[in-house]
Amino acid sequence: MVVGFAQPSYGLRLAKLTSWGKIMLRCLSRVSAGVGSVLFLFLLLNFSFGCAPQSSINTSFLDGNADNQTGAVTTPPTQPNLTMKPLAWEPSARSSNLWSAYIYSVISIEEPQMLSDNSALDANLFCPRYAQLSKTERLNFWGQLFAAVAKYESGWSPTSRYVETTMGTDPITGRQVASEGLLQLSYQDSVNYGQAACDFDWNKDRIYSDTDARKTILDPYKNLRCGIKIMAKLLKKKQMISFETGVYWSTLRKGRPRVNDIIKITKSLSFCTTAQ
Repeated sequence: MVVGFAQPSYGLRLAKLTSWGKIMLRCLSRVSAGVGSVLFLFLLLNFSFGCAPQSSINTSFLDGNADNQTGAVTTPPTQPNLTMKPLAWEPSARSSNLWSAYIYSVISIEEPQMLSDNSALDANLFCPRYAQLSKTERLNFWGQLFAAVAKYESGWSPTSRYVETTMGTDPITGRQVASEGLLQLSYQDSVNYGQAACDFDWNKDRIYSDTDARKTILDPYKNLRCGIKIMAKLLKKKQMISFETGVYWSTLRKGRPRVNDIIKITKSLSFCTTAQ
C-alpha cells in the first residue's frame, strides 16, 4: 500500500510561499547571475508553481480570496490553470524566460499591491481592459511592462551601461552617475530606495571592468528586483505609470515618444484588448 501526503490547501501553500519565498528571494538577490541564481530560482518555482515550463507558470493561487490580515488565500481559485503569455523579450533574449518568472515571483510575494484595482490610475492606457483582468493577467501585464521598459533602456542587454552627463556624481562610487543593467539603474539607488531593495555592492564591483557581468548591479535578478521596488514606491506615491516630473525612467515620462512604443508592446497581450 502506498501512503501519500495530502495536498496542502491554497491558503497554506500561499502562507508557506510568503514566508519561504521571501527567504529564498533574499538568498537569490545575494547570488551572482549564473548557476547559483538559476538554481535558487528553480527551487522557488518548484515550491510555489510546481516547476512549470516556460510561459506556463501556474499562478492560480492569486485568483483566490485572501485574508486581509495574513494575505493567505482562504478560498480556492476560480481559474485553476491560467497560462502566462510570453513576454516581449522571451523569443530573443537569452535566459529571459527566467527573468519573466523572477518578476512574477517578486511582485506576487513582495509587492502584491501592484495587482490591485487602483495601483495605477493610468493602467488602462497601457492595457485598456486592465480593470477587468484577473490578478494573474495583471501580473502578466506588469511583466510585459518591465520587459518593454528594458527594451528601450538597455536593448535587453544585462551588461548595458550608459554614463549620464547631467546627473552629477554618484555618492556611492564617487564617479559620474552611470545607468547600468537591464533597467539602467545606478549604485545611488541603494541610498535612495534602500539597500534591501537595491542590493548593489560597489565594494565588490569596483575591481571589475565597467561591463563585467560579475558586477552586482549587472546581475539581471538584482537589477530587476530593484526596478520593481522603484516602480512599487512610485506607484504608492503617484498612482501613475507615466507622469511628467519625478519619473525614474525617461522612457516613461509623459509626452515622450517612447511611452507610445511601450504601450504598443503592453497592448500586444491579447487580454489587454479582447476578453479571453
